[in-house]
Amino acid sequence: MVQNATCQRHPVAAIWRFWPVLLGPMVMLYVYLAEKLGHLQSFGRSSNECIALLLLAAPTIGFIVQAFIFRSEFHLFMLVLCAAFFCREWHFPGTSQGIYVTLAVLVLWAVKRKDKFETLVKNSPLEVWLWSTFWTYLLSQLIARRAFRSLHLPSEELMHVFLEESVETTGHLMMIVICIIAWKKSAEHKKQSI
Repeated sequence: MVQNATCQRHPVAAIWRFWPVLLGPMVMLYVYLAEKLGHLQSFGRSSNECIALLLLAAPTIGFIVQAFIFRSEFHLFMLVLCAAFFCREWHFPGTSQGIYVTLAVLVLWAVKRKDKFETLVKNSPLEVWLWSTFWTYLLSQLIARRAFRSLHLPSEELMHVFLEESVETTGHLMMIVICIIAWKKSAEHKKQSI
């Protein structure tokens, strides 16, 4: 509640709390800087895919534990989301199409249970990080589909794979942050209800 009061008095604070949405574009700038410095290969597909499974295993395991401890539908939802991304990064047959089916089911689930999820998420850092992560993953998919060709980004044809993989990896890291924030928020929520 203190955070909301601060944001109401200071409009800049309300905007600034959404700084995580800048992480994807910042990573894009960092990849361009690495290209200028001759270190672009560090941001390639193989580098990012090597760590993607590890990065997604952490929130997947974290949400398994949280779903067991807190018995919350939100944690189960996040577990399914992280597990879907984990399976997609594993690249076994069916995951390319399966991720879209899973995401569609999750969207329907979230819409149907919006009120239930909002009790844990609304007006909290968890909400900020969820939206920021969504926009980061969306940005990575726009890059993968070459949506920025028309903007004439420098070396877009050469850079789009490096940019997409790096921004997607940023999304994976953000899922770890969400897992940690959800744990903290749920523990506080559980204490208040006792």
